[in-house]
Amino acid sequence: MATIDSAAVELFKQKAAPASTRVIELGDLDEAMDYALGVCEKKEFCELLLPGCELPLSDKGSAHCVRGTVKTMAAPGLEDRHFARLEKLGREKGFSMLRQDMRGQLAGMDVAFTLADLAIAETATCILQCYSEDLRLATMLCEVHVIALKKSQIVKSSADAMGFLQGIMEKGPMYTAFISGPSRTADIERVLTLGVHGPLELHIALVEG
Repeated sequence: MATIDSAAVELFKQKAAPASTRVIELGDLDEAMDYALGVCEKKEFCELLLPGCELPLSDKGSAHCVRGTVKTMAAPGLEDRHFARLEKLGREKGFSMLRQDMRGQLAGMDVAFTLADLAIAETATCILQCYSEDLRLATMLCEVHVIALKKSQIVKSSADAMGFLQGIMEKGPMYTAFISGPSRTADIERVLTLGVHGPLELHIALVEG
């Protein structure tokens, strides 16, 4: 079993709060998936346009926007056995469960559940290796992002992550996401706004293993 740096874990939790990130400590991946399902269950439907509800191209057309009636949860990157469990529980709750074809969900996605590969405590940053486009899109298109992170994957500083990052680069071209809190911008009249360019909320489930 990998060693857990307790000091790094505490530092991660301390730095996550100012970044508007919610950190929850759970036992294992199953509990993390159950937590993500609970988040999706409590969340309101996406307010974005659904597929087929695009705005008219001219003033002669008419827009017909339908409010979502089925919540959508995406979980790309999970092993078959884990996704099978999540999909079963999600469908029992009436969710639309996605694992691929995220391009077809550009109009809105309620919750995405992903797994972190490493985390840097000093900035509360999660690192995700996105081998597929589906995983990359899921991290950006969802309104709420839930990340499962093993405590043993947390290192104190970016310098401690260099060996891991070097290994990624040696594998060849790949999209690697560095996620530190929900999407935020202050471009509009210097007013801090969340969720403009990505998820409105970020939840990180710390698990033992």
